Amino acid sequence: MRRIFYLTCALVVFGSLYPFHFVLRDSPAGAIQAFRASLDFVLNRGFLRDVLVNLLVYIPVGFFFVLDERPERPAWLRMLRAALAGAALSLSMECLQYYFPPRMPSLIDVLDNTLSAAAGGLVGIAFSARARQAFDALAGLGLARPSSALFLAIVWIAALFSPGDWAGFRTLVKLHAFLAAPAPAPGLVFVAFVQWIGIGALAAAIAGWSRAPLLLLACGLALPFRFLVPGQHPQLFEFAAAAVAIGCWFAVPVSRRLSAGVIAFLLAAGLVVDELRPWHFVNRSGGFEWVPFASMLETQWTYALLILFRKAAVYGTTVWAIARAGIGITGSAVLVSVLLASLEAAQIFLPGRTAETTDPVLALVLGLILLRLDHKYGADPGAATPLAKRRAAPSPGAAPGSASLRPPSHSPAPGRKIWTGGRRSDF
Repeated sequence: MRRIFYLTCALVVFGSLYPFHFVLRDSPAGAIQAFRASLDFVLNRGFLRDVLVNLLVYIPVGFFFVLDERPERPAWLRMLRAALAGAALSLSMECLQYYFPPRMPSLIDVLDNTLSAAAGGLVGIAFSARARQAFDALAGLGLARPSSALFLAIVWIAALFSPGDWAGFRTLVKLHAFLAAPAPAPGLVFVAFVQWIGIGALAAAIAGWSRAPLLLLACGLALPFRFLVPGQHPQLFEFAAAAVAIGCWFAVPVSRRLSAGVIAFLLAAGLVVDELRPWHFVNRSGGFEWVPFASMLETQWTYALLILFRKAAVYGTTVWAIARAGIGITGSAVLVSVLLASLEAAQIFLPGRTAETTDPVLALVLGLILLRLDHKYGADPGAATPLAKRRAAPSPGAAPGSASLRPPSHSPAPGRKIWTGGRRSDF
């Protein structure tokens, strides 16, 4: 988890110093005056919003710091070290912000970030103490275990049900817009359909092939609850695509053809179709944003977080599916990143689209996370074989006519930890 912790710190540094307008000050004493001035604040909605953001942004810092700590250390010491690490990082960023206007240093932000890191450390301690027991129980029932597929499933839940606007629920307005919506374009239906096929593949890797259709059906039945989530705007084509995808997973003749290669191809095709909307090119080229995540940092943070979850879910599932088709996480992440870079370049000639480097960089970051999860917990059940049930070649000594449906075993590298469904083993 150390690399993910370093990656989290790098993202914090990136967001803290954006838009990178460096100004050389005459004296650093002005930073001390800015710190003093930050204590004279006005308690209003904008101030409370900034406090909430700062209380959330350092939670991953403390969380991943604690997960990389030695488990034999006392819990209070691990949480204290996480809080001190968050305080050191926050104080460094606030001091540097004095040289990056319009950012200004603030002692309130340092306090909020320190509390945020401490809270993340507390969550990390509880996770390391309780999560393994919970996963042991689930794995004993054959339901789930830590894996990259489980991580992506959680990201999908966040993308579909996280609030994007706390201004109001507007449930009746969303229902009226849903019922009055015109017939959706076939391209939108196809994109949503292949995404739900990918969600079904994740379900198969998490809970097993036989339980995947029921789990996918449960996800589909939860879609109407999105009308109750502020900022979520369900569309008719999403319900239609989910229904068709669920039907495909329940239809045995169809689901048997959903191999890892087919699912990877469908997700890649859906990515191309979605990135090239509205499929109308113009002769005049638009601009290109070279700074990653710049558009998100300039957007309201609730909407930006929702967009990030959605992109991470789609790109991460595509990377995962292509990797499970036999390319591997590293090759798949590079392939998807190159594909997204090409599509972003094409978006220069698409009206209404913002061409930027965010998507290719995000694909590489997701590839790193999936790679670390595979290394720590072992690959999920769909790692090396098609997700569909196919008859494997009989093993030597097997009875004539018999065949094993189990995927081939893989011997992990020396010292690699794998999930064994109730215990951990070091090889």
